[in-house]
Amino acid sequence: MHAKEITETIKNYMQCDTIGLQALVLHGEWGSGKTYYCENDLKPALKKLGIKVCRVSLFGVSDYDEICNRVLASWLHFSENPTMRTDAAKNVFKKGAIDVSKSIASKRLAKIGIQVSIKPDLLLSLIGMNKVLVILDDCERSSFAHDDRSFLGFVNNMVENHGWHVMLIRNQPLSFEDDCSIEKAVISQIEYEPDLQVLYRAIVKDQLSIPKQIDFKVKDAVIDGLKDSLINARALSRSIPCINYVLSSSTLVDESIDFHGRVKAFSDFVGYAVQASAGIVPNRPKDVNSSMSIFDESELQEYDYYLTLSKALAPLTEGKDIDPETVKSSFNKFVQEKNPNSAAGVEAQEMEHHWGALRSLEDGQVELLANDLKNMLAKGQYSQGWFYKIIRHSLDLINLGFWDDSFREKLLDSLRLAANHDPKCDAAALRQERANINDFYGTDANLIMDKLITEVEQDERGRDLNRISLEFSKVDQSTGKTISAFFEEAIKSEYQNRILNVPAETVAMSTYEGTADSQNSLHSFFHTGMKRYTDKHSLNEAIEWLKMIDTQLVKVGSKSRMGGLRTKWIRNDIKQAIATLNERAQDISTDSDVYM
Repeated sequence: MHAKEITETIKNYMQCDTIGLQALVLHGEWGSGKTYYCENDLKPALKKLGIKVCRVSLFGVSDYDEICNRVLASWLHFSENPTMRTDAAKNVFKKGAIDVSKSIASKRLAKIGIQVSIKPDLLLSLIGMNKVLVILDDCERSSFAHDDRSFLGFVNNMVENHGWHVMLIRNQPLSFEDDCSIEKAVISQIEYEPDLQVLYRAIVKDQLSIPKQIDFKVKDAVIDGLKDSLINARALSRSIPCINYVLSSSTLVDESIDFHGRVKAFSDFVGYAVQASAGIVPNRPKDVNSSMSIFDESELQEYDYYLTLSKALAPLTEGKDIDPETVKSSFNKFVQEKNPNSAAGVEAQEMEHHWGALRSLEDGQVELLANDLKNMLAKGQYSQGWFYKIIRHSLDLINLGFWDDSFREKLLDSLRLAANHDPKCDAAALRQERANINDFYGTDANLIMDKLITEVEQDERGRDLNRISLEFSKVDQSTGKTISAFFEEAIKSEYQNRILNVPAETVAMSTYEGTADSQNSLHSFFHTGMKRYTDKHSLNEAIEWLKMIDTQLVKVGSKSRMGGLRTKWIRNDIKQAIATLNERAQDISTDSDVYM
């Protein structure tokens, strides 16, 4: 039961005052908030009916005299007025002149000016308990309460013979099958189900540090994280610092990650953190390596997700302090693993799903899709894998008249922005995709892709030129080695045409200024490496570049006789490379003519 239902049940119980009354049991997981409920929900609700709550802890209690002492001490504090408490005590002693040893009750009385010794169990029949609910808390933490037969005999005596209303607070329910005395003493057992809203307000709300940039309701996410956990209020309290570290992590506000994925990852983390604070950690699924295993693979995946956080949460399981940076880095990795697709990718996937029904949509529905696509184009955060599909959707809207032709330029700008945003996208990757797709999406889509490839190549060349101009801005004796190393790297890559970004004047000056080692490195490249140049789109450009280098070498001359000899070798290498590339260009031209 939840709090409201339990309170109503206890109200009905308190209205029964006949002889033969029995006790109630309220049970629930340790730390689930049972005591908090009694003090903050139940007590105010009963107070409105004129019923007082006498809650005593049995922690450390070893006999029934000690229970009586604690009940009496609590009973004497019902009144907020000291004079009224004194009068109440005097009325009790008028009814029974009793002389026994010292007790906690007598010590309590001494504080209000009454020096007596009294045996507590005799007082129980003298005090008014009709409008009192006696709550015996922490039952499992008392050696006396563990002896169910003796303890329940005491409880039965109080409820049956003295008309007390008693409720026992336990972590586990009593077993009626094991002992018939339980059935005699207990009328009903109620399972306490914690109210997550109440727990949040009482324990979490004022302790969280929520950044202003958080774009979701943290309260709802925390409560969702607690739903599948064994709720432990104390563990929840201990986990709050860890949750605060996660709230300050950059990944939680990273808009490139799917919104719902971020929120779900945060909720899952809350559940793991609370469980870890209670000393509970997930176990690896059994028989995972067995060839006969039929377990759900999702169990192993969930366990793997937990392992990503295990290092960060391990201190919680041992009651130690956590490391903020370890928590943040582990959580960032956790979010990425649970959300391998970008937010834009998820959005594009959703749009692709709706686009399949385009033929059956009304104008208004298509306009809604068009607005969604317009927003996606403006952000330009989708990955290269969606380029052709987005081109197709945009062309559909243009051809149907929902967009005008000006959107072609907006589409191209968006594709270029997305290409810069996607770290895996470059001109070579786009060319490969263009070849793989061939004419599947039509000529119009290919023309847009070709234009995009050209612009991406220009961007890449511009970046290379900036880097090269910075790297080779000053030519010295070793520059030739640096340039030849750059050439070798480019020739082995998919971007061979990058070598053409190095000015011919720079190559000639590095030969003139270079040492023998530097000049020989250039000689080695032009002798063998340059002949491996195969980029058919820039063969003619490469030939002209080589001719310009040769001209510049003649112009600058050489510093020494041996330098002049090595320069002559380089010029011969360049002439051979020009011949090789000329022949290659002619072959490509011939193949093209035959194809036509």
